[in-house]
Amino acid sequence: MSFKNISCQTRIVQLFQNAIRNNRLAHAYIFAGQEGIGKMLFSRELAKTIFCQHPGIDACDSCNTCQRISHDNFSDLFFILPEKNSRVIKIDQLKELQDVLSVKPLESKYKVVIIQSADRMNEEASNCLLKTLEEPPSYAIIILIATSLESVRETVRSRCQIVRFSPLSPTVVRDILINRFHLDNKRAEQLAAVSNGSIERAALLSGADALEKKNWLIGRLLKLEIHDNLTFSKELFDEWRIQDLDALEEKRLQVKELILSVLLYYRDLLVCKTLEGELPVHYPDWKDSLLSKSTSLSEDALFNIIHVIRTSLEYLDHNANINLLLENMITKILHLQFGYRIPSLHEHFSLR
Repeated sequence: MSFKNISCQTRIVQLFQNAIRNNRLAHAYIFAGQEGIGKMLFSRELAKTIFCQHPGIDACDSCNTCQRISHDNFSDLFFILPEKNSRVIKIDQLKELQDVLSVKPLESKYKVVIIQSADRMNEEASNCLLKTLEEPPSYAIIILIATSLESVRETVRSRCQIVRFSPLSPTVVRDILINRFHLDNKRAEQLAAVSNGSIERAALLSGADALEKKNWLIGRLLKLEIHDNLTFSKELFDEWRIQDLDALEEKRLQVKELILSVLLYYRDLLVCKTLEGELPVHYPDWKDSLLSKSTSLSEDALFNIIHVIRTSLEYLDHNANINLLLENMITKILHLQFGYRIPSLHEHFSLR
């Protein structure tokens, strides 16, 4: 693989090819964007191009170095990611990075470090990384991969060039699902429509009953009433079988997908409200119902609801209690949707 096989990121490919051509690579980057759109894949291909034995603006993909990078076996390329059974990058891992960068490259003029889930560094790890970013070795290129820029400390962000990745187009997602996952055309199109441009999300939804659960969710959201908050939370846990999952991380991934599905529902309502459905909706089979429902909600209410959902996603990434998170999010959504005052946190828990 090489830059030629990176989908929907032409602007970014050209940006880095120009930097390589002009020998103007920065010491630190943040690759930001939702999960499953190719940030890690691009990082690998960039590393290949930097280290390739045939210098140019793209990797040859066939030399010994390119092949070793494909198999995670190159001495000047390092990866840091949360340890098994941990959701955060710890200070010990960043201290190890300092040790790695204190030694000059063995096989090239650069050392490249790729930090996955960089928005999950604890405070100690962020402070340790900051010291490295303040005085990086001349041969260091550090790439931070993040889903949420807001979760990366400002002092870290200010010392990196931020590169924002775009979601993949539905056509690209569909083609990947057909060619790589061997799905039939109809199933691939259905998943591409609700994937929000993410291969990872499309793959997660490819389970036998994923689309059925999503259709159940949209039908239920369309019928919600103001007093449904607690009963709806229980229904979500039952219908999405969250309690059947053993590992906490599996539960969080399922809840994250659930919250994203709710977010896309209200995004569709906003599209129907403001643009009368001129943009594609994520739930095309429900478009008539969405258009009808959007007439009962104000733009301000929809914007505020979307803010509540995005905030809930951020809390989920910071180890919030899953049950309370869903209950609180749904309560706030319903109060905004029906024009009631949002209860304070104290009031919310006193209702339980």
